[in-house]
Amino acid sequence: MNNFLNKLTNYLTSIPRDTKYRRLLPKNPCTEDIFLVSYPKSGNTWLRFLIANTLKIHYQIQRDVNFFTMNEFIPDVHLATGFMNVHSEYLYGNQAIPRIIKSHSEYNKYYHRVILLVRDPRDVILSYFHYRQKFGNIPNNYTLSDFIHHKDYGAIAWKKHTESWVKTIRSGQIIKPFRYEDFVKNTQEELHNLMDLLGIKVEESTLIEAIKLSSKENMSNSEINHSSDYLVKTQRTPFVRKGKATYGKEMSEENRQIIENITRDTGKLLGYSY
Repeated sequence: MNNFLNKLTNYLTSIPRDTKYRRLLPKNPCTEDIFLVSYPKSGNTWLRFLIANTLKIHYQIQRDVNFFTMNEFIPDVHLATGFMNVHSEYLYGNQAIPRIIKSHSEYNKYYHRVILLVRDPRDVILSYFHYRQKFGNIPNNYTLSDFIHHKDYGAIAWKKHTESWVKTIRSGQIIKPFRYEDFVKNTQEELHNLMDLLGIKVEESTLIEAIKLSSKENMSNSEINHSSDYLVKTQRTPFVRKGKATYGKEMSEENRQIIENITRDTGKLLGYSY
């Protein structure tokens, strides 16, 4: 009897969690989907540009990659959940092109194949602070120190999100981490490794051209020319910022130490030592 009650309790408590997992899927999920996952402000947008431009050149797609067309190449699951189909036909009619979907989700057991993009938490928190500021999502008098301790956005939130992916893997899941700093330092090599992971053999000239098209300058111009009027009016500053790997050098010693103390053990799992 006790065994039955335990199983029933476990089943009932798992329902809300399973609902959450399914809510962060497109309406038409496929086992072959590849999810490009990251904590916000970890470089996901730049990586989407790099991948999309590589696909565009390699498969000779007659479509520019910009902020207006990005969701055609790599759709955002947070815009597609529950009510929108991610393109169900082959992308631009080519069955060789994998379906890649962007997500900021914590661990999801239905994400069978995952590219996990991580970034030094000190830079992530600072960038996320500026991002939230420019959209007016936090009070004007909110300091970086306040933000670091925010339960939904700060250092503990980064730790929780990251550990959910690096410490929880179900049988059959493939989760491949990539570090933002490695992409900054060796963009061509890392992009080559990522495309190789996807099973796509591309020419080095393709990678070089894709990197050029995905430069911060081109992304900034695209933001100006292709973003919606709503985003232009509501953003206080541009979405595309410096994108540098500073390891927290732009913040005070006190704030940096707070982040380091909270994230040190998790950071070590990803190769960050401080």
